[in-house]
Amino acid sequence: MRSEHRNVQKWIVRRYQARYNVQVEIRAQNRLPDRQRHWYQPDAVIRTRRGKIKYIVEVENDPMRKAIVGASILADASIRALKQGMKPTLFFVVYNPKGIRQIHNFKEKVALVLPYCKHLGGIKVHSFSEFKGIKL
Repeated sequence: MRSEHRNVQKWIVRRYQARYNVQVEIRAQNRLPDRQRHWYQPDAVIRTRRGKIKYIVEVENDPMRKAIVGASILADASIRALKQGMKPTLFFVVYNPKGIRQIHNFKEKVALVLPYCKHLGGIKVHSFSEFKGIKL
C-alpha cells in the first residue's frame, strides 16, 4: 500500500473521529458484513455512534474502472447482509494524478452500476482535494 493511500486514511480518521466511529483498513477493523463473513474490506467505514454504517470510503490510486464496479457491488451486498435499515453513501476518493485525469470515466461506471446497488444511498467519486471540502 502506498504511503499516500495510508495518509488519506489517517486524514479521514483525524477529520471524522470526533463525530463518528471511524474504522480504517490499516487497523483491520472494517470487515464487512462482519468478521466471519468478510467479503469486503473497504479503506474506511464511518459509523454513527449507534453503530450504523453511514459512509464507506474507498481510496483509489489505480485508475481501474472495473475495480470501482466490483467494490460497489460488494459494498451493496455487504450492506444487504447487515440488514441495518440505513443506506450508506459509498465514496471513491482518487488521489493519484493519473486517476484524477480519468475521474469522468469513474463517474460513468458508477452511473451504470448505481441502479443495481439498491442498498446504498449513493455512490460518489471525488478527487482527494474535493473530498476534503465535503462536510459529512
